[in-house]
Amino acid sequence: MKENLIMVNGIIVEKDKAQISPFDRGLLFGDGVFEITPVYHGKPLDTEKHMENLFNNVVQMRIPVVNTVDELVELVEDMASFTEMGDGEIYTQVTRGAGPYELNFPEQCRPLLLMQTVPVDRAALAARRAAGVNLMTVPDERPANRKFNVLNRVDEVMAKHTAAVGRCYDALFVKGDRITEATDSAFLLVKDEMLWTAPDKEVHENLTRSLIKEQLAKQFDMQVVEKSFTKDFALKAEEAFLCGPRCEIMPVVKLDRRPIGEGRPGPLTLKLQQALEEYIRNETAKQPDRP
Repeated sequence: MKENLIMVNGIIVEKDKAQISPFDRGLLFGDGVFEITPVYHGKPLDTEKHMENLFNNVVQMRIPVVNTVDELVELVEDMASFTEMGDGEIYTQVTRGAGPYELNFPEQCRPLLLMQTVPVDRAALAARRAAGVNLMTVPDERPANRKFNVLNRVDEVMAKHTAAVGRCYDALFVKGDRITEATDSAFLLVKDEMLWTAPDKEVHENLTRSLIKEQLAKQFDMQVVEKSFTKDFALKAEEAFLCGPRCEIMPVVKLDRRPIGEGRPGPLTLKLQQALEEYIRNETAKQPDRP
């Protein structure tokens, strides 16, 4: 993969030649949105769904719309092709663009679109999946109404660092006494032969979570319950896992050093991962190579 390339407003250039204004509001205020599209064997997965999510985030942030969803899809595919990607991610970011240093944003800013490739060691992820991971809880002090992918992620940054210092795979946010989500993935439980997840309004949009709820769970006749739950409830579950475009489905075997279930990856979690892998194979095989 050519890791020296980056896309700036639809043009692919070498990273050291990219020119970005120091007055860009994404840099100054975190005034922008992002989306991550996983890539398997050079094929971006569910590109249209990811770019629809990005487009909707742009609209919610009142950033002027410059690219349609179809144009964004084409840019992602171009980026994968030109950089000769194998496995990895394409990170797409849209900021409001350069403007005066003041909180109130000008209505006619020219947005800035950045797109870059991120390598992913999926063999290392598979090794972690085989053993399962440990999470630690942290207070969720993020704004309750910020459920889309904004650039200002200082809460996630600090939570991830806290988890790393504590030798945990990730941090799990708890608002009041209710678990919400991890720093960049959703958290689900298997309990009483049902799949439990926080309500949509309490967590970020997560396409892997949506796929599990709407399609994969049905393959195993699993009822999905969208309801808030506590840490004590989670510790009484038979299984737990994270899910998202970056980690796929990752078994959670400990929470704050206490075991969940039998303290090892559960059978349904592994079956869901196998079903996800089959979905990925089918979807990426359907996508034709661009000329």
